[in-house]
Amino acid sequence: MWRRPLILLLFCWLGSAQHQQNQVNDQEEKKLVSFDACKADIHKYCNKPHVDLTSDMSILECLQDAGFSETATLSEQCEKLVWDFKVKITQDDRFVTAAKQYCEDELKEMAAMQLCTQQTQPGYALSCMIEFVQNVTQTGKCYAFLSRTERLAFSDFRLVGPFINKCRSVLDQFNCTALTPNAAHKGVRVAHTQGMALECILDRVVKNAKTQSDALAILGDECKHEVLRLAEMQADDFHLDRPLFFACRQDRERYCKDVPSGQGKVFECLMMNRNDQFMDPQCGNLLAERAYIMGKDYRMAHPLTKACQPELTRYKCEPQSQIEAAAHFHLAWILLCLENGANQPDHKEAQPSKECAHEMITHRQMMMQHFRMAPELVLNCAQEIDKWCSPTGDIEAEGRTLHCLMEHAEQRNETLKLGAQCLQAVQQVVKVADIGRNYKVDKVLYASCRALIDGQCAQDAISETSTLTCLMKNVDSPDMVPECEKRLLEVQYFMARDWTLDPQLYDACHQEAVSRCSALDNWHQQHNTDNTVDRGPQVLACLYRSAYDEQNPLSQNCGRQVRQLLHLRAVRVNLVPEIEDSCRDALSEFCSHNVKPSEEMMCLQQNFETENFKRKYPKCFAEITKFTVMEAKDTKLNRALSKACKPVISTHCAQFANEEIDHGDVLECLVNNKDAREMTAKCRSYVNHFELISLRDYHFSYKFQKACASDIEQNCRDHNNDKGEIIRCLSEVRFEHKVLGVEKDLSDECKKQLKVAYLQQEQVEFDDKEHMADADPKLSQKCAKEIKHFNCNKAETFEDTIECLRLNFEQLGPDCKSMIFYREKIEAVDNSMDDELQKKCRYDIGKFCGNSDSENVLECLTNMKIVRLLQRECKAVVKERMQESARDVRLRPNLLISCRKEVDQYCPDDMKKLNMPQYSQTSLDGIVLSCLRDKFRQSISDQNHIEFSPRCSAEVSRAIVEAELDPQLDPPLFNACKSTINTHCANSILESGGHFDNVLECLKADFNKGLIRDKPCAEQIARRLQESLVDIHLDPVLHEACATDIQRFCRDVPPGHSRIVMCLMDSADKQELTKECSTKLGDRNKLWMKAHSEFQMALPDSWHAFATLVMEHPERNSILGYIAGFVVFVLLIGCCCGRVSKKQYIEMKNR
Repeated sequence: MWRRPLILLLFCWLGSAQHQQNQVNDQEEKKLVSFDACKADIHKYCNKPHVDLTSDMSILECLQDAGFSETATLSEQCEKLVWDFKVKITQDDRFVTAAKQYCEDELKEMAAMQLCTQQTQPGYALSCMIEFVQNVTQTGKCYAFLSRTERLAFSDFRLVGPFINKCRSVLDQFNCTALTPNAAHKGVRVAHTQGMALECILDRVVKNAKTQSDALAILGDECKHEVLRLAEMQADDFHLDRPLFFACRQDRERYCKDVPSGQGKVFECLMMNRNDQFMDPQCGNLLAERAYIMGKDYRMAHPLTKACQPELTRYKCEPQSQIEAAAHFHLAWILLCLENGANQPDHKEAQPSKECAHEMITHRQMMMQHFRMAPELVLNCAQEIDKWCSPTGDIEAEGRTLHCLMEHAEQRNETLKLGAQCLQAVQQVVKVADIGRNYKVDKVLYASCRALIDGQCAQDAISETSTLTCLMKNVDSPDMVPECEKRLLEVQYFMARDWTLDPQLYDACHQEAVSRCSALDNWHQQHNTDNTVDRGPQVLACLYRSAYDEQNPLSQNCGRQVRQLLHLRAVRVNLVPEIEDSCRDALSEFCSHNVKPSEEMMCLQQNFETENFKRKYPKCFAEITKFTVMEAKDTKLNRALSKACKPVISTHCAQFANEEIDHGDVLECLVNNKDAREMTAKCRSYVNHFELISLRDYHFSYKFQKACASDIEQNCRDHNNDKGEIIRCLSEVRFEHKVLGVEKDLSDECKKQLKVAYLQQEQVEFDDKEHMADADPKLSQKCAKEIKHFNCNKAETFEDTIECLRLNFEQLGPDCKSMIFYREKIEAVDNSMDDELQKKCRYDIGKFCGNSDSENVLECLTNMKIVRLLQRECKAVVKERMQESARDVRLRPNLLISCRKEVDQYCPDDMKKLNMPQYSQTSLDGIVLSCLRDKFRQSISDQNHIEFSPRCSAEVSRAIVEAELDPQLDPPLFNACKSTINTHCANSILESGGHFDNVLECLKADFNKGLIRDKPCAEQIARRLQESLVDIHLDPVLHEACATDIQRFCRDVPPGHSRIVMCLMDSADKQELTKECSTKLGDRNKLWMKAHSEFQMALPDSWHAFATLVMEHPERNSILGYIAGFVVFVLLIGCCCGRVSKKQYIEMKNR
């Protein structure tokens, strides 16, 4: 505003000075106002307070501002007179004389300016002098004189001698000399053009920009220089650009009323409002042309060059080459140079001034809105813009052209993608805009997301960068507007491919990106003489991997920034370029139908482990594997899961969620809280999804992989990455150590994580049962036929599928048997891994086995006193486990552990077989246990010298007792007597509700009656009878019937070697037993004698053994008395019989 009063003052001053000069030089020269030709026009247009009617200069300025061209406004006679006066003022010696008067001091100080006064060609002195307008003091009289003369000259460039001379051929070629119909200017020497000659040339240049890399080349070097020089001058003062002045006069009043003319401020203001719907279209079109020229020559950006002059020098951004077509003159190059300088560590203490920073942001904003300011974009994206972004013209409304191109940059459809050169041009503009540093430079983004920015993200508005981060955090929230999401992701697509576009990341990780990831040292490579390629996406990928490298971690600040950034971008595949670039074809094949962008990562993870995927897309498989490994370590990378499960995490897993890296704790917590009230179906689905992924490759289970890495390397290196195979391998190591005594064992932490991994495999839920096979692919493959045959595919969970196969174990094929046997072994070693048992017996375990070790809880549940009291479901599982353990001794680890000495001593061949690798996956029916039971029976006789330790004896006895109540637990007997049981004991089974509790008693009764004709079955019954004779506890029915009598008569008799049975037999001879015990003991005695007579069942068969029994008996005195009496009786009989036999012998001899 200060300039207007000054100009008026200068008008008066210059008018007065001119008046005095005219009086001296030519007293008779008339003023413009005195000519009749212009009196009417002067009265019509210049009768205003600010117009000095005594000054020809003031009147000329008034008349030329009256309309777009004098031809359309002034009368024909006045127009001719105005032209004559302009020529006199600017092209004769009077201009030089006036210049020497008003610029006397400046001419003395500037030798180059002094040379201008020596120009003799018409208009050359004027052209030379106006180049120094910016070099003189703006408050001085020289500046006022030159600026006013400049305005007159720019009203018609024919007044500027060099332009006319050097561009004459171009003007003729483009037909820019006759801008109005000849008929309109009959009798007029030259129609005044108000700058239309230059406008005509600029229009042709801009139209040529779509096909030529240097659109100004068509002008020739000399004319191009003049055109750019004049354009730069015009851009400095809005009034000098006559076509723009007239076209935008009303818009200036509307948008830039308070903006003073000069230094390019008005032009800058109009450009910032160019996309307003109320701007005059003609004004907008001319601004677009000027924007292109400004993009080609940064010197037109006067506010920027003036505000940033020190920075341009400090950062060495001023072009050294004088070739104006060079890219170094492009506005984009200058902005990149300034931003690069500001980002250099050496310049952190000398950041751009506030004025320069403001202008940098303003021009970045203009470049985002006006694509013509980027010449490379105009040239390389012309076809794309015409095709997709401008259905009604070559520029899209509201400045959305660049966003339109950005949208097509994301396309995976080759027919809709940008060409390589266009994409590179868009990338450069996005880098110039540097939206990550200040999102407000992107007005389209700002307008689309205004509701979120002013609402939910207002509290995060610490900086523009933090606001952009907030928008990304809410990209999938219900509050996100679709248009905002679209524009935001368009910007993020480019930020994800250039690590320098995130200022927080760049500041935190610059040094490490350079040293570890081969990033360029500069924010932007200005002078790329070595043709070095900026590895933008590769740098980010390197930083992502390094952020989770615990061996060689990033600095704390850098690591935090990288992880936070990856958390935000993991929401979309296209924001992780190394994955999208490797998986484009895979996405088209597997994830192109009914898959939302936010679900693409999940889709890839669901399919990438298939053999078909691995074969066709190995690079994609490798990238998804890397990402999933990181996701297993940091649950926040799974944005969909984190969002869906937020209530559960907040309530139950907050202590893990607040950690920098949760190391899989959050997911483990979610798995453990699937039944929580806060758990939704969507959350459960996401948890199931990642559980399924983690089951395929052990690397996807961070804790398991870390805890067991060394154990896997040592024991399972030949099993690839299949987690099911790794679990089996480690389980076998643990089994062999604990049960077979192999020295090698797992680390304690690995044992813990092995249990977690195994139970996860058992408990995993599936939204789609087709994926159930993924829980253990190899098992599912080897048991596929059996799963279908036994209808195990109808099971709802993998655990139930396994249970179904276990129930049908005997009918499984060899391969399937081996897979099921693996699981049986590990669950036998550690009952806490038997989820079916733990789940169905939870109540009974708490009630009866609360003090038992969880690994050996089955031992408690199988106790004969407890097993009868179990709930129905629990009893069924317990009996099933008992039957499995009876099938193979390795499923009775306590027995093998307790009897290791006895097995090595009495059953070496069996033990050798157990240790053979080829039998590790094969069920060995009867091995070891049959041998031990046989030796146990033989121990009834001391002659065999077979001794069992108390622990081993207890375990073998336990096996015998269990089989007493269920013959299925004695496979040799059950297999031999199966048909007999069906024939003889069907009623007993039916009476017991389908159980086998009384079957053995039924068989014994029929054996006593001689009704069992099947000899193998009878032999097995005899064997069972012999085992029960070793100790009465092995005959539960007899033991129960005689429990009272044992307490009364045999309390002090140690068990084993038939001692208690002999004690009861002795009491029976005295008729001291209860009726029930006496009856049952008599029945058993008959069975023993029958088994002895028919199958040579061993009895206490030596006097020594009998004597040992007597001497250890508490009633030994009575027994010895009976024995002594019996011996005396035998001697007496012997004596009598001996005399008779001797007499008979003598008589026979005498014959």
